[in-house]
Amino acid sequence: MAVSELKNHIKNRLDTVTDENILEEILNLINFGSDKEEMFIIPSEHVLELEKSLEQMRNGDTMSNEEVDAKVKKWLSE
Repeated sequence: MAVSELKNHIKNRLDTVTDENILEEILNLINFGSDKEEMFIIPSEHVLELEKSLEQMRNGDTMSNEEVDAKVKKWLSE
């Protein structure tokens, strides 16, 4: 589908949307895609958790996906 056709299709579908949450999410998506120069800022509390995770990784405190899957499966069956 050509860009102009896609735009027209989106505009037509958009006119039928009445859910405010969906419209806000569409706007967020459009804004995110058009703000290529804008930098994503990670909140400080997330940075702390990321640093903690990296330190755990460096210390070898990790699990394989299989180990995690087994733990979750056991946890859900309890």
